Amino acid sequence: MDEHYPVSPDDQAGDTQLALPAGLADLYRENVELKAQLAQVIATASANEKIWRHFIEIERILFRTRQPDLLVEELLREMKSRFQPDRLILFLCQPDLLERFFSEIDKESEPASEGAWLLPLPMETGELLLGTSPAPLLLNPDNAGLLSPFLPRAAAPIRSGVVIPLAVHDLLFGGLLLGSLDAERFQPDAGTDLLEHLGNQIALSLENCLSYERVKDFAVLDPLTGLLNFFQIHTVLEREFRKARRLAAPLSVMLIEPRFFHQFDDQSDLGNEVLKHVARLLKEILPEGVSVVGRYGSDEFLVLLPNVQEEEAEEVVPYLKQTIRRSPFGYENTAILIETLIGIGTLEPATKRAQDLIDTAYKELCRLKMSFREPAEE
Repeated sequence: MDEHYPVSPDDQAGDTQLALPAGLADLYRENVELKAQLAQVIATASANEKIWRHFIEIERILFRTRQPDLLVEELLREMKSRFQPDRLILFLCQPDLLERFFSEIDKESEPASEGAWLLPLPMETGELLLGTSPAPLLLNPDNAGLLSPFLPRAAAPIRSGVVIPLAVHDLLFGGLLLGSLDAERFQPDAGTDLLEHLGNQIALSLENCLSYERVKDFAVLDPLTGLLNFFQIHTVLEREFRKARRLAAPLSVMLIEPRFFHQFDDQSDLGNEVLKHVARLLKEILPEGVSVVGRYGSDEFLVLLPNVQEEEAEEVVPYLKQTIRRSPFGYENTAILIETLIGIGTLEPATKRAQDLIDTAYKELCRLKMSFREPAEE
């Protein structure tokens, strides 16, 4: 009687196979198929684990810095190194981010590294192509030309790719393009869950950087005028006061209060617009590095004049008053003339506190207010 034995997969490599009973043959085929599927699962899991480790390493750099320029530099370098796309382009379209940190970039800018660019993208184009959806946009030879007008000339056209939207809280920051010269590299059935997650993390990091800068601005600058705020100008005054006392150097301060007279029909913002106008004039008139200007009160400005004696400060007053008066604020086809009252305080041998300089300037300012007559009263 002939006996039949199961055949191992290795035995199938030969030309001759031993016959199996029908039941065992079916079971054997199922085992072979399961083994192949298991091998594929293991290979896929191994590949995914490798990719996931890449993503973990990239995420580590995202929250390591609050400096957007440094963040972008490290991100492009890591993405290029770990995923090796033929073209890697980070598009930014958030206006505040571009104006603050990347105002110099354009499509002709030098690559950040070989095959990697940081480029601006108009917000309208970004919203049209990407919207605020986290789903990556797959590119193929048919639609890869959508981004061609915004690519650098030095970058060869891509044939396939994926654009990862950088969006968080419905706010679009831009997109990250991984492009290939191979039309088959990025396929529609490719998994994009990790890419969506990465895009969200990058957008969140950019938002954190921008929020940090805005908070820093509010901590230092007056949000209306862009000048140093009350606390910062006071801090600078204290520092300059100690320095002047230590070096026996002169120090003067000026308190400036603009005054204007106009019937503006409940336009409550007009006063703020005039203050912003005066702040711009003061920044233009007073040289940076020689003087320091800040908003001291609701409608007052404090000017610090290190190494300036009282006589020199008094010589500046007429020039300031005339320049501001000759630069009226335009409102509804009307030129609004601005008068300024200016009080001066100067460091004296008997001065004990920085606040004493401000008190002296305030006394002079109050005296000027009492003697000031509005144009309508003349």
